Amino acid sequence: MPAPTAAELLGAWERSATLGPVEREDTLLRLAEPGLEPEGLPVGERDARLLELRQLLFGSQLDGIADCPRCGEPVEYALDTGALLAGRPEQSTVELMVSGERLHARLPTGADLAEAASAGDFETARALLLARCLVEDSNAPQAEVAAELAERLAKADSLADARLSLACPECGNEWTLAFEVGAWLWGELEAWAWRTLLDVHALASAYGWSEADILAMGPRRELYLELVGG
Repeated sequence: MPAPTAAELLGAWERSATLGPVEREDTLLRLAEPGLEPEGLPVGERDARLLELRQLLFGSQLDGIADCPRCGEPVEYALDTGALLAGRPEQSTVELMVSGERLHARLPTGADLAEAASAGDFETARALLLARCLVEDSNAPQAEVAAELAERLAKADSLADARLSLACPECGNEWTLAFEVGAWLWGELEAWAWRTLLDVHALASAYGWSEADILAMGPRRELYLELVGG
């Protein structure tokens, strides 16, 4: 996966600013891998590719802060993309036994979850997801199939629902925190974009250079910024 240029990243950020979370992620994935159809990727594989892009752009360590739900104390934590990528799905289907029936289901994709999320209630969403993911028709009770499928998916595609175990050093409370790869990456990209635009503004104002010339600079850009700041 080649690293996008600064100009390409700014363009993707600008195009995606008014889009929803899934559409933003799709834009970034297509930027990193032209020709990719991210809607058809299993959720865990989609998140794995977002993690690889994050590692390429900002490094492998992720530092965060979460407020303890009991006492409100900020708790710092650190993650490594390599450890998270260990949960990448290694298969595209799972097998389950329900009421004596042997069934097969493919791992849900982003498109599947988007379709289920558009349903008006939980029962309809569950039925939609089962209809899209189950390979065979089943006579088993839908609730039993859904429960068994959820258990199998949690093992086969743990990255799809990544959770962090945290402990508060102040009060001793322990809890789990959902880790949303796409939201994390978008937040970092947005912060980077604003910093970069401020740098462009400073150098363009000082030297009259174009945005394209400034973005194409290497380490010299930091030196010029120091001179302008000094």
